[in-house]
Amino acid sequence: MKNPAFKLKMKFATAQILRDALREHAIQGGWEYVFIKNDKTRIQVVCKEDNCPFDLFASKMQYESTLMVKSYDPVHKCPRKFNNSMVRQTYLTSKFKDQIALNESWKPESLAKTMSASIKARVSKSMAYRAKRAALLEVEGSIIEQYARLRDYGRELQRADPATIIDTKCAFPTTSNLPVFKRMYICLGALKNGFKAGCRTIIGLDGAHLKSCFGGQSLTAVGIDANNTSWVIAYAMVEAESKDSWMWFLELMVSDLNIEHEGRGWTFISDKQKGLIPAFKEVVPRAHIRFCVRHMWTNFTKLFPGKVMKDQMWACAKSTTLPYFQKEMEDMKALDFDAYKWLTAKDRPAIHWCRAYFNTDGDCDIMINNLCESFNSWILEARGKPPVTMFEELRVKLMKRVAMRKEKMEAYHGNICPKPRVVIEKNKLRAATDCISTFNGGDIAEVENIEGSKNVVNLRMRTCTCRWWDLSGIPCKHAISAIYLKRHDPDDYVAACYLKKTYMSIYNNLIQPVNSMDLWSRTEDPAILPPQYSRQPGRPKTARMKDASERVQEGGVKLARVQRSLRCSNCKQVGHNLKTCQRHLPPKEKVTVVNKKRKLNTQEEQTSENQSKQGKKSPMTKNELRQKAKERDEYQRKKKAALKASRLEANKSTSKRSRPVQAASTQQSSRPVQAGSAPTSTRSVQGSNPSTKKAATPSRSSQRVRQNSGKGAGK
Repeated sequence: MKNPAFKLKMKFATAQILRDALREHAIQGGWEYVFIKNDKTRIQVVCKEDNCPFDLFASKMQYESTLMVKSYDPVHKCPRKFNNSMVRQTYLTSKFKDQIALNESWKPESLAKTMSASIKARVSKSMAYRAKRAALLEVEGSIIEQYARLRDYGRELQRADPATIIDTKCAFPTTSNLPVFKRMYICLGALKNGFKAGCRTIIGLDGAHLKSCFGGQSLTAVGIDANNTSWVIAYAMVEAESKDSWMWFLELMVSDLNIEHEGRGWTFISDKQKGLIPAFKEVVPRAHIRFCVRHMWTNFTKLFPGKVMKDQMWACAKSTTLPYFQKEMEDMKALDFDAYKWLTAKDRPAIHWCRAYFNTDGDCDIMINNLCESFNSWILEARGKPPVTMFEELRVKLMKRVAMRKEKMEAYHGNICPKPRVVIEKNKLRAATDCISTFNGGDIAEVENIEGSKNVVNLRMRTCTCRWWDLSGIPCKHAISAIYLKRHDPDDYVAACYLKKTYMSIYNNLIQPVNSMDLWSRTEDPAILPPQYSRQPGRPKTARMKDASERVQEGGVKLARVQRSLRCSNCKQVGHNLKTCQRHLPPKEKVTVVNKKRKLNTQEEQTSENQSKQGKKSPMTKNELRQKAKERDEYQRKKKAALKASRLEANKSTSKRSRPVQAASTQQSSRPVQAGSAPTSTRSVQGSNPSTKKAATPSRSSQRVRQNSGKGAGK
């Protein structure tokens, strides 16, 4: 309703349509309306300003449910108001829903300014935030409805791509026969076929918390393409990270990728997630497992801080040969024996985190799980949305990324992908400045480094004793030096997994688009219910708890200071002092607030009966109607404020209630009030002298009843 206009005998189908038209009319004109009558059969509206003649009355027609305007005065004699009380959250939601849907990352501050400029009225930041949240909920559909349509969503994905694998697991509680959502696994056919077409046999696994009201976690499996970038294989939504959920996820992924022989020849890298290591032993016991060294260093630096310890720890992890690894570990032992014991503990053997023990089958030497970490941060906003919306945003992001990368690689000239090309060029420069090669008359060369060490390169086997070529599949500086001595091209010795044709074979598997929810076919299965919602006290936390090394101040490089010398004198623990210690505080007493019903005054009852006997009242003027509406609003406001104040006072009060009222004051209050004399009562009277207040101290409940009823004590 863009420009509503009213006239006599104008008809409206429902009362809500008329209310919306009046609200739009008031906001566009900068006026404030007061609804004197507001129900399904009649609506009466006047302007809030005094002496303004505007008036509209509409009521239900006879024999019809239609409302007709029966009296209307369109004249306004009041100025425009910028702080307009007619602006509500529901109005803003319906008016700006389409714009918000196009820009879901719209900040509340900017949205509030845009709304204010459009409707020419003030919109607060909090109201803009509430309007945006309601608009997104309308666009995405209710959360319960999305859980109920999860099966339909899976069938729609399989309709678009028959190679897609969907698995939904539900629980059936004893209290209900309806299924309750537990887990859902999605492996799109294009992602599965693309991984099989050219990705290496290394998979990164990670989990991330979902930020919706029902919680849960997402599990992700990510591979590596020919350009050393991530290729998502599968993703799932589970109730929590555990051995059971990881086993369920791994079994489905192993079946989809046709991983045989209990994972022999495959490599999995993870952050040692909860239950993931036991799941590896059950599903893929013969696979090689790598730990993310970045997360190891995070735990290491908490116990052994300092750049020296950090550099030495990374030097141990980056050693590609056993002699170098043993040398670095001896240096670590000389620096700090406890750090050496920490690295050699049984729960973190070097075979899982040192390059010297990595197998050479996968042509990949990565030792950090940045593939999954970057993906989880890439879908950060989607992780806070309902399930169908989250899965759809994830699928659309992947579909756009596959198409974009394919288009860029088609325009790229060269037979080796860009990132491996950068590594080769660096190794060429190092080979020219650091290495001198000597062949034995065959394909084996002895390469002498500038610092005096020597390495043996076998061009036919494509190996080097430094093991860098063996691990990565890209010729190291020793190999390039020997290749140049043979007058060969180093590009011919690069592994096939880095070629452009391998990249294109991966990205030729395109993700298929799907229809929106209103076009999905409905299944006959019972609707899936959302999991049990257990809201924790306090404001929900959506930001990840960052490590000390990540908490860098804006505009500088200063890290957060950690207070290690602070010790409590009460509980003898580090981290707080006596003032903030919670152990010596007494337990909070629960104070129950008793609500008393408001008693009606007998004099008012008699007055109302007399007025009803006199006959019908004369119609109220517009100013009287305005005053009545203002009094009603003021009464509601005072009622809420008094109730809030009484609750706050009751919660803060730790002492006992006040003494009972003295007998003398009780007898005095029970006497009848004489004509012309001031009334006396146990209730506090505004304007009474201090002696009267001391003699008759009211209780909190009686004060609240009197404030809510709006009656004085002297009536």
